[in-house]
Amino acid sequence: MAETRASTGATRRRPAQGPGPAKRAVDAPRRAPSTHRDDVPPQIPEDDGQPGVLVTFLPERLNDTLKGLRSTAGIATVTAARDFDSGAVDLAEAAGSDMIVFNELGVGVVTVDPDQMGHMMQAAASDQGIVHVEPEPIFWATGSPSPFDSLTYLRGYRDAVNHLYQRLAGGQLEPEGELAAAAKAFQDNATRTWGLAATHAIDAAGTGRGVKLAVLDTGIDLDHPDFVGRAITSQSFIPGQGVQDDNGHGTHCAGTAGGTRTPGSGPRYGIASDATLFIGKVLSNQGSARGRSTLAGIEWALRNNCQVISMSLGSPVPVGGTFSVAFEQAAQAALVRNALIVAAAGNDSDRRSGVIAPVNSPANSPSIMAVAALDRFMRIANFSCGAVNADGRVDIAGPGVDILSSSPDPAAPLQPPRFRRWRARTDVVSGTSQATPHVAGIAALLREANPDISAADLWRKLVAGARALQLPASDIGAGLVQS
Repeated sequence: MAETRASTGATRRRPAQGPGPAKRAVDAPRRAPSTHRDDVPPQIPEDDGQPGVLVTFLPERLNDTLKGLRSTAGIATVTAARDFDSGAVDLAEAAGSDMIVFNELGVGVVTVDPDQMGHMMQAAASDQGIVHVEPEPIFWATGSPSPFDSLTYLRGYRDAVNHLYQRLAGGQLEPEGELAAAAKAFQDNATRTWGLAATHAIDAAGTGRGVKLAVLDTGIDLDHPDFVGRAITSQSFIPGQGVQDDNGHGTHCAGTAGGTRTPGSGPRYGIASDATLFIGKVLSNQGSARGRSTLAGIEWALRNNCQVISMSLGSPVPVGGTFSVAFEQAAQAALVRNALIVAAAGNDSDRRSGVIAPVNSPANSPSIMAVAALDRFMRIANFSCGAVNADGRVDIAGPGVDILSSSPDPAAPLQPPRFRRWRARTDVVSGTSQATPHVAGIAALLREANPDISAADLWRKLVAGARALQLPASDIGAGLVQS
């Protein structure tokens, strides 16, 4: 498959027409860098409009659903994903419609005035094929939880303390016992990153050949030296922005999941090096977007028969909150079509302060594999979310602290809200975002070795093969993913 360069939309074929394994019920030019500033709450771009309403419906009753919404909520114009080549909805074109329908998923996005919500709920309560109505979420990249390269600062502080202690007491501060052994075994060296060693991905015979691996994120640096010559199909679902990654997060995640075995410099960081990559830009260069972009990316990935879908994105869930019915139905649709969705558990915890936050949405969906983050000492990452809510457990864990992978070259410009300064070509980042592509890449290796396996059995194989650790299942699920 030839590499597809960045595009902001898809070709419309014809005018739009109207009518897991279960958990508990549970390419723009570069801009001049901005100056550093204090971290601010994430927000969608000002020109990205307001969130709408997600309508989950029975796919076989789409006509009834549209008829009901027309009569109760005044829905007039409809844009359907099936009317675009490869199911790649042009969200800029669809912006003028009252409703966007993702046919493969059985989910629609409706733009309504606040006073129409009552009519929407009325339609949901009637026998019109509507399963659920809920607000459209906003998702953010779940990457490095601390801005301004604070990990680099903390590592320097740690080294200074160790040096001082060694001078004064003739010793060195380091973990003891099993943690110390793990730390020595799992660290970056000249040939591979610590994550590839800890998961045994470095020893795997497979390369992911023949597997379609989708990474739904902020895009990718299409001209990155380590991706030159790769079979990459790309699509942007962010109006006004191409696939070119001016954030950095997507390039970093794609590098871990499907980067080359032989980077131009530094150690190997990629897992499924021969997988056919499908890069969907579902988050803006500012690292955020409305949920419809992610739904559009999932629809596109399924229409292109992707077997593994990696999503390092999410939205915080309150204590006592539940999962999105729309994203759960989308995940079930993926499993039926033999695709496994893997998503980041989230970075909202501060465990050193005793705060463990619930698993983010959409990772808390029962049919999406939720991934926690570990450090090289085999400890749960301070920021990694946990199974606080009955709806939303952790399924598995991956390396997620101090992860080296690809980054845009030249370096991505500073973007709000974190204004992170990236290092060109490769960089070190922490987050459940970094743990997720480890699991996705290994899933591609397992799929290559078992080409006839179902997505549900692939899930079970990942969980069964995980390395058990002396940590609560509520933090790490089955344990550390293994290839």
